[in-house]
Amino acid sequence: MLDFLLINANTPFAIAMTMVLMLALLEGVGLVIGFSISNLIDHLSPVELDVDADLNVANTGLTPLVGWLCLNKLPLLIWLVLLLTCFALIGYSLNFISYQYASNLLSPMISAPIVFVLSLLSTSIIGRPLAKILPKNESHAVSNTSFSGLLAKITVGTARVNSPAEAVLVDQHAQKHYVMVAPEFAEESFNQHDQVVLLNRKNNIWIAAKLDSI
Repeated sequence: MLDFLLINANTPFAIAMTMVLMLALLEGVGLVIGFSISNLIDHLSPVELDVDADLNVANTGLTPLVGWLCLNKLPLLIWLVLLLTCFALIGYSLNFISYQYASNLLSPMISAPIVFVLSLLSTSIIGRPLAKILPKNESHAVSNTSFSGLLAKITVGTARVNSPAEAVLVDQHAQKHYVMVAPEFAEESFNQHDQVVLLNRKNNIWIAAKLDSI
C-alpha cells in the first residue's frame, strides 16, 4: 500500500497530502503556543477574499469566482486544506481505478490537471455545507450597511443604472470588501479605476457618486 502511495505517478498527490499533514501539525503546535497559523495565512494572502457574500448579481469580475470557490465563506487555511485533501484523494482514486482496470498508472502530466479541476469543483460543492457548520470569524466583522460614505474604486466593468460594476473599498479595519455599485442617474457612468463615494444600498447594489462630481 505504501509503495502505491509513494510511486512516481502519485507524487503530486503525495505532496498534497504531506502539505495537509504539515498544516495540521503547525496549527496544532500554534494552538499550544497561542499562535494561529490560520490568521497568519489570512494576513499574508495576496488575494483579497472579503467579498460581500450577499451579492447575487451576475458579473465577470472577482466576486462570482471567489463566491463559487467558497473563498469568502471559509477561513483560508480550512479552504486550502479542503482543496489539498480533495486533490490527494481524487488523484489517488483516479490512479487506483486506472491500475485496477488498465493495469497502468496515469502520468502526472495527464492526471494532475484533470484532478486539479475536479478538486476545485469538489471544494466548491463541499465548501458550501461546510461553511454553515464552521463558526465564522467575527473579530473584525463589519456590516456592509456601514459602508455609506466610504470611498471605493471601480475594479471591473463600467457601472451604469441597472448595470452595476464591481468596486473595492477599504473599511476601518484596513480590510478590503468587493461590492457592486451603480450611479444614481441615467446620464452618469463609472469606468474602471474611477473613484466613487458610496451613498446608500438598494438590495445588493450600492448607489454611488463619482468623487470629482461631489
